[in-house]
Amino acid sequence: MKTLVIVAHPQLANSSTESFLKAAADDENNVMWHELKAPFNISQEQELLKSATRIIFQFPMYYWYSAPAILKQWLDEVWNSQLTSSYLLKGRELGIVTTVAHPASAFQPGASQEYTIAEILRPYQVLAHAMGMKYLPALPIYQFAQQSEEERQLLFIQYQQYLTLDNFLHFSDQTQWFIDRLNTKIAREVDPLQQVKLEQLLSLLQDQQEELDDLHTSIGWLREKEDD
Repeated sequence: MKTLVIVAHPQLANSSTESFLKAAADDENNVMWHELKAPFNISQEQELLKSATRIIFQFPMYYWYSAPAILKQWLDEVWNSQLTSSYLLKGRELGIVTTVAHPASAFQPGASQEYTIAEILRPYQVLAHAMGMKYLPALPIYQFAQQSEEERQLLFIQYQQYLTLDNFLHFSDQTQWFIDRLNTKIAREVDPLQQVKLEQLLSLLQDQQEELDDLHTSIGWLREKEDD
């Protein structure tokens, strides 16, 4: 899978959030980081889109619940009739990564923002539907500046999985992702003591994965019995 991250930010050089996300994306071989800058070369932009399997729109959500103007300009110019009428992006995936200034608890009925992030981003879901694309659940980043180091480490992993995992919401796929990363790290580790620690962690993850597989098998067996 090849992922194209479309970054729309008016002050990219001054954004600590985007610097953080770029560091996470740079670790991935099949991820292309593309910063929007006008004027656009329409044909080149369209070729980038067609070369990707998963397309991510990444932007800060403004106070009036909109994306930076450059994203709309890019959509108006690049997603023209030549691209849309022929359904050239049909079958591809569209995801959204957006940073917001409010806490997650604010985006629900009765809270300060009243509506969920999914509801606010609905126009992008409509766009994906019109293009014959698969719309992915968004990855909102809440109050990045106030996050702890532990929260940022978790976000780093979640973001990488959002960019690279086919089923990034499935626990078993997330576990396998960690197992694959650990195997790679173990193979590159030169410190014997550190290698032993990594192997112990790998063994623990593999045991948990086996337990989960056994649980799924048992649940499937019980359901078959209920149907009999």
